Amino acid sequence: MKRWRPALVAAGLTIALLTGCAQYENKRGVEVSWQGDAVAGLVRGQTTRQEVLQLLGPPSQVIALGDETVLYYLFERSEGEGIVLVLYNRMQIDTRYDRAILFFDENDRLSDFATRIQAEE
Repeated sequence: MKRWRPALVAAGLTIALLTGCAQYENKRGVEVSWQGDAVAGLVRGQTTRQEVLQLLGPPSQVIALGDETVLYYLFERSEGEGIVLVLYNRMQIDTRYDRAILFFDENDRLSDFATRIQAEE
């Protein structure tokens, strides 16, 4: 039995070194600046695209739709936890998307918009 002890200790240390916990956090996109106060001053038919760009900064995407232009703002935030074992791994990741989409007519006037801030749970 004594000659197996070093092998058991080595195996135990190997398993201990190959297991662990993991945490994950990822943020990408445009920082959220389109919350309530920022968009409260937007007026359909009056606010210009230049005014929105000054207020919110550059968008994630600019989309051309015939005579309309769309400014699309997106911020993605992911967080997660996991366990990493020799034979089994498990990760749980929660991804949230905050977004704003603003439509402008052929005269660069705001025709419609919508925002979504996904609340923390």
